[in-house]
This record gives sequence, structure tokens and C-alpha cells, in this order.
Amino acid sequence: FAWLDRLSERGINFIKGRVAGLVLSGVLSVAAIALFIQPGLDYGVDFTGGTLVEVTAPSVSVDELRTTLENRNLTSASIQELGGKGDFLIRLPAQATVGEGAAHPVEVLKAAVTSLQPDASFPKVDLVGPKVSGGFSDATILAILLAGAGMLAYLWIRFESHFALAATLTIALDLTKTIGFFALAGVEFNLTAVAALLALIGYSVNDKVVVFDRIRENLRQTPDMPMLDLLNQSISSTLTRTVFTSVTTFLALLPMGIAGGAAVSSFALPMLFGIVIGTSSSVFIASPILYYLSERRTRKGLPQLRPSPEEIRAQLELIP
Repeated sequence: FAWLDRLSERGINFIKGRVAGLVLSGVLSVAAIALFIQPGLDYGVDFTGGTLVEVTAPSVSVDELRTTLENRNLTSASIQELGGKGDFLIRLPAQATVGEGAAHPVEVLKAAVTSLQPDASFPKVDLVGPKVSGGFSDATILAILLAGAGMLAYLWIRFESHFALAATLTIALDLTKTIGFFALAGVEFNLTAVAALLALIGYSVNDKVVVFDRIRENLRQTPDMPMLDLLNQSISSTLTRTVFTSVTTFLALLPMGIAGGAAVSSFALPMLFGIVIGTSSSVFIASPILYYLSERRTRKGLPQLRPSPEEIRAQLELIP
């Protein structure tokens, strides 16, 4: 990554395309909202209701099980491998059917599994009703709102209001794009996906805090520097750290996204997408928004930063 240091030393103007970056981000977020409305998300059993069946069949592979279920017209079944060999969790959506006049889907599933291994067992069969799945939906919305409110409160305490607002708007844009990724890629939206969204909020906030902290530090050291130059200098000085963090996290999640299968795809794939979006937005979205908000404060005659403890003490010493 020596090229990152050389790139930083050259003083690349990261804010030069600020208008194009903000417009592109806005268009992508609007498109993501449109995808959320139509065709919408592929909600899992956690949100739509259905049946969860635990299966223990040590001599059966996941590919054999999937092929057998498809041959029995259970194409909507979702298979998740559990901890032990041959342990599976199969989700049947509430609308799962196997043809007119056929047996109940759970009975068809059991027959399909026992055709592969006659001594297979079914430790637990749980029915997720519409009331429970509706409760999951309400809890999901509440969790995301509480996480967003908590992050906003932290940013408001840690930074000045325009820093907090810039970070919050950027995170909102990141989340809408990630929701659009769910709709476009057809990744199942379940409770694991909710965990991914909450993790992305934390990751994105951490990235913005690093950049904003350097911006604030440079504002105190060189308050007379033009804002565009100061933003570029701050981004350049944190670029290596930001890329290192993003690449290592991306590489850690990549095997899960490639070979993890359906068990972790709802977490790994949106996280991979979110890391790319969150890292780029720290440079090309959050900083331009902060620039326009800081210009607005300047026109109002407001300071960019709160007085530091040293400045407050110096002012108190001047009081007769």
C-alpha cells in the first residue's frame, strides 16, 4: 500500500467532484427506494411467517437435500446448515405449496428427507405465525431507529452539530443503497440481514469519526486555511488508515460471501457491499456535505468548532 502514501503526498483533490458525487449518491438512493417499493425485498420466514424444520441426517449433503426438495416441488424451501454434520434448518414460507390435493408441505419435506436417509430425525418443527412475524417487523424498524438515534446522539455530543448532521445524512444514504442491494441481488431479508444493517451503521459511523476527527484537529491547528484545502489534507492523511481497515474487513468477510452459502449470505453479502459504500462515502459524500454545511455556518457568522477547554480557560482569565 505504498501507493496510498504517494497518492496522499500528491495532494489529490478529493472534493473536486463533490457535486457529481452528491448527485450520483442521491440518484442511487432514489433508485434503491424505488427497488424497495417494486419489486421489493425477498422477505424470509422471520417476516412472512412459515415453518422452521430442524433436520438431522448425517449421511445427506446439502446439495442432495436441495435437489430432492426441488424434485418434490419445494423450490421455495430455504436450507441452512447448522453446526454439526448433517444438521440442517429448513425454512418453508407460509405460502409454500406442492400442488393441488397434495400433502402438507412439512409432510412432503419429511418424506423427501427420509427417502435419502430412512433414519433421519426431525428434532423440532416450529410454526412462525403472522402475529409473530409482524412483531419481528416492528422490532426490526425499532432496532434500526434506535441505533440511528443512538449514533446521532453520540455524534452530536462528540462533534459540532454540522459534523453530526453530515455523518447522519451520509449513513442514511449508505443504508438506502444497501436496502437497494437486497432488492436488486435478491438476497433474503431476514433477522441475519437486520444484524448486517446494524453492523454497517456502526462500521460507517466509525469510518466517519476517524475522518471528521482529523478535520476538527486541522481546524484547530490552521483555522485560516481554506475549507476545501483543509478537507483534502484531512482526507489524505487518513486515507491509508481507512483503506487498510476496509480491505482487511473485506478480506475477512470475502470467504463467507463466496463459500458460506445461504446460511450466512444475508449477512456477508450486504456487509461486503456496505464496506465499499461506507468507505467511499466517507471521502466523496460525508466531506462534501460537511463542506456545504460549514459554508452555511460561515455565512451565519457561527464558529466551526466549540471552544476548547484551553480556550475557555484563557477567556476566563481575561475576566477582571
